[in-house]
Amino acid sequence: IKTGGANVSPTEIDAILAEHSGIQAAFTVGVPHDALGELVVSCVISREGHCLNEEGVRAFVKESLASFKVPRRVLFFAEAELPMTGSNKVRRGELKELVIARLDA
Repeated sequence: IKTGGANVSPTEIDAILAEHSGIQAAFTVGVPHDALGELVVSCVISREGHCLNEEGVRAFVKESLASFKVPRRVLFFAEAELPMTGSNKVRRGELKELVIARLDA
Protein backbone atom coordinates (compact mmCIF):
# COMPACT_ATOMS: atom_id res chain seq x y z
CA ILE A 1 0.00 0.00 0.00
CA LYS A 2 1.43 3.39 -0.97
CA THR A 3 0.09 6.06 1.35
CA GLY A 4 1.45 9.57 1.61
CA GLY A 5 4.59 8.53 -0.28
CA ALA A 6 5.40 5.68 2.14
CA ASN A 7 5.10 1.95 1.57
CA VAL A 8 2.98 0.09 4.12
CA SER A 9 2.85 -3.71 4.35
CA PRO A 10 -0.69 -5.04 4.90
CA THR A 11 0.84 -8.25 6.25
CA GLU A 12 2.66 -6.31 8.99
CA ILE A 13 -0.55 -4.61 10.11
CA ASP A 14 -2.51 -7.88 9.98
CA ALA A 15 0.13 -9.56 12.15
CA ILE A 16 -0.21 -6.87 14.84
CA LEU A 17 -4.02 -7.08 14.71
CA ALA A 18 -3.82 -10.88 15.10
CA GLU A 19 -2.23 -10.31 18.54
CA HIS A 20 -5.40 -8.56 19.79
CA SER A 21 -7.44 -10.93 21.98
CA GLY A 22 -10.75 -9.68 20.56
CA ILE A 23 -9.84 -10.09 16.89
CA GLN A 24 -10.48 -13.38 15.12
CA ALA A 25 -9.05 -12.25 11.77
CA ALA A 26 -7.91 -9.07 10.03
CA PHE A 27 -7.26 -8.17 6.42
CA THR A 28 -5.75 -4.82 5.45
CA VAL A 29 -6.16 -3.21 2.03
CA GLY A 30 -5.36 0.09 0.39
CA VAL A 31 -8.20 2.02 -1.24
CA PRO A 32 -7.79 5.01 -3.56
CA HIS A 33 -7.54 8.41 -1.84
CA ASP A 34 -7.15 11.81 -3.51
CA ALA A 35 -4.53 13.30 -1.18
CA LEU A 36 -2.67 10.23 0.12
CA GLY A 37 -2.67 7.96 -2.95
CA GLU A 38 -4.13 5.10 -0.94
CA LEU A 39 -5.92 4.96 2.39
CA VAL A 40 -4.97 2.12 4.77
CA VAL A 41 -8.14 0.26 5.82
CA SER A 42 -8.26 -2.81 8.04
CA CYS A 43 -11.18 -5.21 7.84
CA VAL A 44 -11.72 -6.98 11.14
CA ILE A 45 -13.73 -9.99 12.26
CA SER A 46 -14.35 -9.78 16.02
CA ARG A 47 -14.21 -12.85 18.24
CA GLU A 48 -17.55 -13.91 19.67
CA GLY A 49 -18.31 -12.11 22.90
CA HIS A 50 -15.97 -9.17 22.23
CA CYS A 51 -17.25 -5.69 21.53
CA LEU A 52 -14.65 -3.71 19.59
CA ASN A 53 -14.71 -0.20 18.20
CA GLU A 54 -12.66 1.56 15.55
CA GLU A 55 -10.76 3.87 17.91
CA GLY A 56 -9.83 1.03 20.27
CA VAL A 57 -8.42 -1.06 17.43
CA ARG A 58 -6.49 1.91 16.01
CA ALA A 59 -5.05 2.66 19.49
CA PHE A 60 -3.93 -0.98 19.83
CA VAL A 61 -2.06 -0.84 16.50
CA LYS A 62 -0.57 2.57 17.34
CA GLU A 63 1.26 0.99 20.30
CA SER A 64 3.35 -1.16 17.92
CA LEU A 65 3.57 0.66 14.59
CA ALA A 66 4.59 4.04 13.22
CA SER A 67 1.70 6.46 12.84
CA PHE A 68 1.71 6.31 9.02
CA LYS A 69 1.11 2.54 9.23
CA VAL A 70 -1.90 2.80 11.54
CA PRO A 71 -5.10 2.13 9.57
CA ARG A 72 -7.04 5.33 8.91
CA ARG A 73 -10.25 3.30 9.03
CA VAL A 74 -11.22 0.01 10.66
CA LEU A 75 -14.32 -1.72 9.30
CA PHE A 76 -16.01 -4.64 11.02
CA PHE A 77 -17.30 -7.62 9.09
CA ALA A 78 -19.01 -10.91 9.82
CA GLU A 79 -17.01 -13.88 8.56
CA ALA A 80 -19.73 -14.71 6.01
CA GLU A 81 -19.46 -11.24 4.44
CA LEU A 82 -15.87 -11.68 3.27
CA PRO A 83 -15.23 -12.90 -0.29
CA MET A 84 -13.30 -16.17 0.04
CA THR A 85 -11.57 -18.49 -2.42
CA GLY A 86 -12.10 -22.25 -2.51
CA SER A 87 -8.96 -22.66 -0.39
CA ASN A 88 -10.42 -20.36 2.29
CA LYS A 89 -8.31 -17.28 1.51
CA VAL A 90 -9.70 -13.78 1.18
CA ARG A 91 -10.06 -12.40 -2.33
CA ARG A 92 -8.30 -9.08 -1.72
CA GLY A 93 -9.49 -7.48 -4.96
CA GLU A 94 -13.13 -8.15 -4.12
CA LEU A 95 -12.55 -7.12 -0.51
CA LYS A 96 -11.15 -3.80 -1.72
CA GLU A 97 -14.30 -3.20 -3.78
CA LEU A 98 -16.46 -4.07 -0.75
CA VAL A 99 -14.49 -1.61 1.39
CA ILE A 100 -14.83 1.17 -1.19
CA ALA A 101 -18.59 0.58 -1.36
CA ARG A 102 -18.88 0.69 2.44
CA LEU A 103 -16.83 3.88 2.75
CA ASP A 104 -18.91 5.57 0.02
CA ALA A 105 -22.21 4.63 1.74
